[in-house]
Amino acid sequence: MPVPDNRKTRIALVVSHPIQHFCPQYVSFAKHPQVEFKAFFGSTLGLKKYVDPSFNREVNWGNLELDKFNHEFLNGDEVVPVTANLDAPNLEESLADFRPDVLIIYGYFQKIQKRAYKWALANKVKLGYISDAENRRKRAAWKHWLKKIYLNRYFSKIDYFLTVGDANEEYYQQYGVERGKFIRMHFPINVEEFGDAFEKRSQLRKDVRRKYDIEDGDFVMSVVGKVIKDKNQDDIIKALRSNQDVKEKVTLLIVGSGDKEAAWSVLAKEVHRHRIVFAGFISPQELPAYYAASDLYVHPSSADAHSLAISEAIFMKLPCLISDRCGSFGPTDDVQPNINGWVYPFGDIDELAAAIDRLSKSKEMLIEFGNRSREIALDAQFKAHRGVLDEILKDYRNL
Repeated sequence: MPVPDNRKTRIALVVSHPIQHFCPQYVSFAKHPQVEFKAFFGSTLGLKKYVDPSFNREVNWGNLELDKFNHEFLNGDEVVPVTANLDAPNLEESLADFRPDVLIIYGYFQKIQKRAYKWALANKVKLGYISDAENRRKRAAWKHWLKKIYLNRYFSKIDYFLTVGDANEEYYQQYGVERGKFIRMHFPINVEEFGDAFEKRSQLRKDVRRKYDIEDGDFVMSVVGKVIKDKNQDDIIKALRSNQDVKEKVTLLIVGSGDKEAAWSVLAKEVHRHRIVFAGFISPQELPAYYAASDLYVHPSSADAHSLAISEAIFMKLPCLISDRCGSFGPTDDVQPNINGWVYPFGDIDELAAAIDRLSKSKEMLIEFGNRSREIALDAQFKAHRGVLDEILKDYRNL
């Protein structure tokens, strides 16, 4: 039955735990004038300090803004490990109390998400689905075919796929999903924090450059993420090592920490012409300043479904150079080749080195591409924080 005009549409969302860059989206959802929103969390992971083995340090996300949207921790204060076994036996009761018109789930591998999926089907509640899955990284063919048998049926019962980009939509189509079920959402960032930082971009640029003794006119690249094997920051170091004789001197800011930091610091000593700065772990609140200090964002990952860092970088007006294993590029995605960025073959150090050399001498083009990045990011974040709900409501209220 359609929702009466005088009643808000109740939208429930089931997610493993409070995730730093999704919570601002939930704040936006809660502000929608036609929506009554509630998030159901399976664990308090992220709310409390915990040791992240990839970052190799204790982490505490301090900007979750839980007081700004309706939510429930299904397992109380317990920090339940976020694995495939994450569950909440009281989920059905909590959903029945809220009585959602639309239920949104994240992925399919956790028990809590499978429980939510079954509840929605049993109660004839419209079902939305979010994931960043893509098929650009290398996988065994047998895994694809096993998934195809399962996912074709699983996906056929879902009403809305809240997609995050072109590669994500290509993935769903491989498992039988029709394009008519797609609602482009993009992945959200904290638009309030990044919006405030963008207004102070000039000063933030000066502050970070002063901190690392970088001259105003120097060419600066940044890469943000855990310093681990799959992120492949060492490829940029190797590219700079092979660019020792170029005229333009480059400063690379490696922002993040991880188990490869010591080894890649040793590798960086082989680079003499350029400067490489290991900035270490930087809090989300400080990150915008590092984008502001940069002229180009580089992302060399071998496996990155849809990088938050790339979404943040384009919001801060940066052009991007990324590997073809990233799920963030395409004609309508965060990085649109030859519009606001460039894509190179993963692991091709010569191609990466040539691109860095060429772009370091093309400052006018970088500014032009940066302007396009900003336009793309503003459109994407509108969809992530408001437009996606508008599209769901447009469909649901016209049933």
